[in-house]
Formats: sequence, structure tokens, C-alpha cells
Amino acid sequence: MTVFFIIIVLAVILQLAAKFGLNPQKNFKDNARAATGIAFIFTGVSHFVIPEKFMEMMPPFLPSPVFLIYLSGIFEILGGIGLMISKTGYLAAIGLILLLLAVFPANIYVALSNAQLGGFMNYAVYQWLRLPMQFVLIGWVWWCAEIYKIWRKNNES
Repeated sequence: MTVFFIIIVLAVILQLAAKFGLNPQKNFKDNARAATGIAFIFTGVSHFVIPEKFMEMMPPFLPSPVFLIYLSGIFEILGGIGLMISKTGYLAAIGLILLLLAVFPANIYVALSNAQLGGFMNYAVYQWLRLPMQFVLIGWVWWCAEIYKIWRKNNES
């Protein structure tokens, strides 16, 4: 949920920068895609900077939690970079959507176990709101990468 908030704020900042000539991207969708890429890169880097925060989210039944934290961080960074490149945006979006689905069990674990993640993330309401927001984020990635146009074109044939 926090990531989605960061994405929206970044997209608005990039769009405002475009209005003042500080950003060559005038299209909101391009700015939204860049903001989404930046947010995923930032989140991915945080897996390496503060892995202990992610450790608290790991369900105990998953093997090699530290490896999984680093692996998901790598995929977030690569997906974020790929999303900002037109030629790789489609594959990056698919990869990020798969990643968001793969980490969904950790979000369920956090909500069910009331994991103490710090600050406002300790509140059960926040933890439960993260669950539907994961699907909003998936929809956002889908929209930013314009996958729906490709899907529609392939299914009209």
C-alpha cells in the first residue's frame, strides 16, 4: 500500500515537472510508468539495505527466507528498470505482476499473524488493506505497461 502511494506521488511530481518543462515526458501514462519503475527499484534496493524488515514479513513455512528476500529484491530492481524501457516494458510488467502474486502469501501472513512491522504498519487495518491493494497495484502495472492493448489486439484476431 505504501508503494502505491509512493507511485502516485512520484507520478504527480513527474507530471508537474513536465508542465514546467523539467521533464520531457508529457504523457501521464509515461510518467506513471516511470514512477512505477522508480518505486520498484527503490523497494528492491531496500531488500538489500534493510532485509530485517522483510524478514518479519516472511511466513515461517518458506525455505531460505534471506535468499528469497534478496531474490525478490533483484526481481523488483530488474522489473523496475525494464518497465521504464519501452522495448522491455511488456515483459517487465508480466514479471512484476508474477512477482506481486508470488509475494502475496507474505501479505496474507502479515495480516493473519498481525506481524509487527513498525509504525503505522503495525495496525491490523493497514495490514488487511494491503491485501486488496496488491491487486490494485497489479492493475496499475498492467495499465502502465499498456498490456491491455496488446491483449486486446491478440484476442481480436
